[in-house]
Amino acid sequence: MYKSKEIRWFSKTEDPGISKWFETHAYIFENTTPRTDYYLLLKDQKNTGIKLREGNIEIKQLISRSDKEKLVKKVKGYFEHYIKWSFNSAEDDLLMQQVIEEEKFNWIAVRKERIGYKLKENENGSIIKVKLDEFPDFGCQVEYTRLKIKEEIWYTLALEWFGDEELQFDLSILNQMLSENKLKAKKSMGYAEFLQRFRTNLT
Repeated sequence: MYKSKEIRWFSKTEDPGISKWFETHAYIFENTTPRTDYYLLLKDQKNTGIKLREGNIEIKQLISRSDKEKLVKKVKGYFEHYIKWSFNSAEDDLLMQQVIEEEKFNWIAVRKERIGYKLKENENGSIIKVKLDEFPDFGCQVEYTRLKIKEEIWYTLALEWFGDEELQFDLSILNQMLSENKLKAKKSMGYAEFLQRFRTNLT
């Protein structure tokens, strides 16, 4: 079990400013290795997410949500605090195979192409970037992800703080990403709420 704090936005269209910013720092979708997570579509539930990820079952529970906050000039959203659990699943588990191979039992496949990095504090107290597959004791993950769900393409930008300490850094980096665009609070939510809305549109 571990705790995290995150703020996330979803959009049906790619933000060219965000994509260009990541590209200028050598992060592009075409250089990523996609992965597919499987989410259980829970009826009328936006505070708990359950997914299968690379052989693990992960449960993510929302424990608190901030009021609408203005991070920087063009960015508004909601900070969310979560508790997460992760359990190993047997590779030959029949139910898991039916979920992955046949999308049975009200699970939905979400294909993800992620670009980004993690921020951490080095021994001198400076904030530095490291790769997504590195695991500092605490820090913040900054990622832009292209999603494919039921043949629909979506994009999500997220900042996720992890570890026992909360890394402090200058959030004006968001203005550098956005160029002339804005991140609006109405598009700020976690995966569970986003998939709840997506599920409603499917029915």
